[in-house]
This record gives sequence, C-alpha cells and structure tokens, in this order.
Amino acid sequence: MVFPRRVFLSWEEEVFEKGWPKAVKNITSFTQTVKAHTLFFTSFRSCHSLAGVDHADQCGVSKVTISYRQPRDNYTQGRIVNGKPTLKGAWPWQVSLEVLHPKYGLIGHWCGGVLVNPSWLITAAHCIHNDIFNLPLPALWTAVLGDWDRNVEEETEFRIPIDEILIHQSFRNYQNDIGELAALMRLSREAKGLSSVCLESDGEITDRVCTATGWGRNVPAGPLSARLRQVRVPLHKNSLCQDKYGPGLKIEDGHLCAGKLDGSTGACIGDSGGPLQCRRQDGRWFLIGITSFGSGCAKPGYPDVYTRLSYYLPWVLDNINN
Repeated sequence: MVFPRRVFLSWEEEVFEKGWPKAVKNITSFTQTVKAHTLFFTSFRSCHSLAGVDHADQCGVSKVTISYRQPRDNYTQGRIVNGKPTLKGAWPWQVSLEVLHPKYGLIGHWCGGVLVNPSWLITAAHCIHNDIFNLPLPALWTAVLGDWDRNVEEETEFRIPIDEILIHQSFRNYQNDIGELAALMRLSREAKGLSSVCLESDGEITDRVCTATGWGRNVPAGPLSARLRQVRVPLHKNSLCQDKYGPGLKIEDGHLCAGKLDGSTGACIGDSGGPLQCRRQDGRWFLIGITSFGSGCAKPGYPDVYTRLSYYLPWVLDNINN
C-alpha cells in the first residue's frame, strides 16, 4: 500500500498545515521579539543551575523511582497518546525546544530533545529543517531544561540559548533524521543538579519494552500536554514497519521501529525529537532512539518510527568530542 504524501508529514508540520498561527502568540514586530527574547533569556535566573556532573559516572541516573501505574482517576484519559503523567524529576535529561519564528513569532514548545552531556543535546533534524521552514539559526532556538509542567514556573527550569546547530549531512525527508544542538553552558562546570542520558547500553537489551517521553498532544486534536508524559512501547524489527508502511517509504538501518499496533499508545504532535530510552542492566537509562515520525497519532495498525541512535553514535561522539 502506497501512502499519500500527508502520511509522511511530521506531527509538527501537520499543525502548520491546519492553521498553526492561531496557536502562537501574536507578536507585531520580529525585531522587538528578538530583543525581548534575548533580554529575557540573558537575565533569567533559576533556583538551581545546570548540572556539572561527570557524564561517564552519572549518566542515565534518575533520582525518582519510575512508575508506570496509571492513576485511577485518569485511567481512560491519560496518554502521550494513552501514556501517563510522569513524576517530577523522573526524566532529568528531557528537553523542551522553543523556536522564535521570523513570521509567527515566539513559539512555546515546538519539539523535544534530550541532554546527552552537560553541553550537548540531541533532537530530530526535521524539527529544524522541514517542509514548513528551514531555521538552522542558533539564535532562534532555546533549550528549556529542568521543566515538568510547562504551564507553571516551578523555579526548577532554566533556559539556555543554542550556540551551534549541526544537522547530519545526509538528512533528507526523515532519512538520517538526527541533529545536534550545542549550547555553550558556561556555568555547567560549577553547577549541580541534572543528569544526562547514557549514549551506550551495557550489553544486550533484556527488556524489549522501552519508554518514550514528551509534551506532545494527549489526543490527536487536543492541545499539547502541560505536564511531561511517558509511555512504554515495544521494540520491533524494522521489517515490521516496512511491511506496515509499504514501498512508499523506505525503512533503513538508521530507523528504529517501535510502538503498539492496537492504537492504544503512541507519539503525537509535539513529541518529535524527544527520547526513546531503555533501562540498562545496571539500572541506568540509555538513549536508543529519537522520536521521528508515524502514520498519525497512535493510528491502529502502525507503529511509530524513531531515529536509531546506535547507527549514528560515531557521528554523535565525533562531533561532541571535537
């Protein structure tokens, strides 16, 4: 079965096609917005600063016990689609990316990201370069770390302007869908607080069910989630996604097929770029994938497709280390 072009739109691109300007703030002057944006993030002070943790020793450590028990009073409605609210601080490496669009102004949460060491985070390349816009300009992007409830200023979040953007040289239409955003975090060596996710596993994956997190829509036609949500998704062989999506989309080695087929759970608008993480044998969490695209928000019969981190790990480490 060959899918029409709209099937391959990212969730974020669908928002623009269906009238995104209604959902963004009306800002009359882009120049004034840039100035306000710069002044705000330069003067912002948080109760705590970015963690200067040793990545090799502290990666993948959550200070909160991860729970997948669904609250009774929200049993039928809780979702990423159909996920559950996370506990505050459970996923300290989760990042919210905000973009200052030249035409539409300051957009709040646009995509997810994941902190991989004190100075670098990873997101999906299509969050930056897509059919709607191409904005690889660091000054337009801000990483929000330490956030949990986007509607509440909890004095645990801090905003860091992006200093550099690197997109994989082979990226095209969700092939090689990975990008890195580097922010110079001058206080990171002195501060304490956040852990980054591990980039490598410590052996074979024993649990074929991993966890995706994000602030994406709770329901396909609803608003973005205020609080960070999580969902457990099973991992599949890439051949399953190839069979489901058909010859119209080539599933390659850099892709990772994951998600339930019954439509009960899945990623949605706003989740792109966020992490798919698995627990290692030592109890720490490592990054196995980046939320990339799907046939829709938890559409029955179709798993989601993630960017497979292990395929791009040499490229990631080469850029980070250099």
